Amino acid sequence: SSPTTRRKQWYQRRVRARFSADPQPSTPKKHSFQAETRQLLDIVAKSLYSEREVFLRELVSNAADALEKLRYTQLKGEDIDDPSATLNIECSLSEALNSITIEDNGIGMTKEELIANLGTIARSGSREFMKTVGESGEGDASNIIGQFGVGFYSAFMVGAHVTVLTRSAKPGSMGYVWNSNGEDGYDIQEAAGLPRGTRIVIQLKDDALEFCKKDRIREVLRKHSNFVGFPIYLDGVQVNTIEPLWTRKPSEIPDEEHAELYQSLSGRKDNPMYTMQFSVETPVSIKAVLYIPRFMPQLDISNLTNFGISLYCKKVMVQAQSPKLLPEWLMFLHGVVDSEDIPLNLSRELLQESVVISKIKSVITGKMISYLNRQAKRDPEKYEEFYREFGRFLRIGIVTTESQTEKEDLAKLLRFESSKEEKGTLVSLDQYIERAPESQKQVYYLSAPSREMAMESPYFETLQQNDLEVLFTYNKEDDVVLFRLENYKDRKLCTAEGANVKPIEKPDEPGQEKLEKQEGNRLATWFRDTLGRETVKEVKMSDRQHSQPAVVTVENLTTLRRYLEMAPPEQKAESYKYLLHNNVVLELNPVHPIIKQLSSLRDSNPEVAELVAGQLFDNALMNADLVHDPRRMVGRINKLLTAVTKGKEE
Repeated sequence: SSPTTRRKQWYQRRVRARFSADPQPSTPKKHSFQAETRQLLDIVAKSLYSEREVFLRELVSNAADALEKLRYTQLKGEDIDDPSATLNIECSLSEALNSITIEDNGIGMTKEELIANLGTIARSGSREFMKTVGESGEGDASNIIGQFGVGFYSAFMVGAHVTVLTRSAKPGSMGYVWNSNGEDGYDIQEAAGLPRGTRIVIQLKDDALEFCKKDRIREVLRKHSNFVGFPIYLDGVQVNTIEPLWTRKPSEIPDEEHAELYQSLSGRKDNPMYTMQFSVETPVSIKAVLYIPRFMPQLDISNLTNFGISLYCKKVMVQAQSPKLLPEWLMFLHGVVDSEDIPLNLSRELLQESVVISKIKSVITGKMISYLNRQAKRDPEKYEEFYREFGRFLRIGIVTTESQTEKEDLAKLLRFESSKEEKGTLVSLDQYIERAPESQKQVYYLSAPSREMAMESPYFETLQQNDLEVLFTYNKEDDVVLFRLENYKDRKLCTAEGANVKPIEKPDEPGQEKLEKQEGNRLATWFRDTLGRETVKEVKMSDRQHSQPAVVTVENLTTLRRYLEMAPPEQKAESYKYLLHNNVVLELNPVHPIIKQLSSLRDSNPEVAELVAGQLFDNALMNADLVHDPRRMVGRINKLLTAVTKGKEE
């Protein structure tokens, strides 16, 4: 006969066995719940728990544990009933009876085990559970369900009455029936003719009749228990047909299977750009498969709580999306993490505070950084494709982490254009350091809207003349990231504007003679008085080599820019004035014709000289991207144009 026919015959035998049990050999014996158990059941019954479907996950997980225990018993060589039976989990529904049944042919229970397992709370959690009950009061009762796994008792979330039929796998064991409505204790009686294993029959509450609908139960089983290591049948048809890839050797898994899992997890139709699979035993047991999409998902960076990879325990899903497993900068990942160290019924609330979760998060972060570094070396072009899509997430990682070690690990993944490379070619910080002179203890970078503007910057001129490589950053995020990073491999990350580079000594060329030092100092003093001592911190003659008449230097330029951006509109003008006064140094170029002519113009035409001084200062601020409101320059420029045209007419 075919496997399908044999399966149907097996199912029919199980159904017949289910209803052939004679529960009458003994009189039911009444038992009272342990006080803590009674309180738990009362909380469960009255709770407005939002995800009641988890009862099925709990009961299927218990069934899988029972099958695993049976398999272990067989491996130890102990005798069991029906040793050749195929291990399965069976779920059957009856809309006519408003019931759902979950059954396994696993280890089963003796009478003593039945009382211990279903009449008391597991000892490991009882004290903490009751402590929380006492501290929270009745108003927080619904939260208690979320904070502590309720295991078997979750059946009463949906069940008005629960019947458990069980027989131990030990040869010659008697079967037993356990009955309870969750309120008046429970009774136990002997039952002859039961098959090995455990069967739980739930008479559903009126508001839980959705759980005797086949489509609904199939949906819940596939959501929470799709990767359980034993076949799960729903009315005779296997539900969990996808094998958990993360339990197999990476070399055995074809790309097509990875694509199928990735698409089912992500809801996408493309294939992943990268696939990372790993298994570790310390500091926590993890089996994982993680996927990086080809394109950046449409995430709300300010609210990433709805994203995360799936968390499993022994192939049973604990959370479909578990954001706490990932740092914010890795929220673009899809995948599965399976850890035997996670309590199956650990809730969202407790997951957030779990030490195990923190360890898993740390392992995933370290593994992903190492993986991306390997990929960058193996295929630089493909990595650059990834970086252009997901570079923003790496920047978020550096800005949000407090660990300098993690910042520098992430910084290995950053890429920038360089003054030493062609346009469009990206380099890493490691490449920069490798080709820098050993005596150079700085990594220089320059923020500009484009490469062309960066190359024309007066701050770049000085560094270029000293043959120093400069990294170009084209967005403000990079600026903030490098400022937050501060150091990389004992090198100081330094803005070109703040670079203190000594010029190369060379004789003055014709027309390039400097303004006399004494005259230069007098001009600097006049400049500061003209601008206003509340406007600029200092004015001095510069020894930089550049083509501009003046530049401004700021020790922490990135910080200053950020402060100006973040200042409230009504305080912008005052904040701007205060920050310039306390941070900005104006450097005058003593060889530039305008500066040399201004030295005499301030005596011959002080009104025009003051206009020129103000415009030179604003031009320098503009080069440093520090202009608050360019409209205020319009009046001065018009006056200068008037003076120029008037002079032409004369």
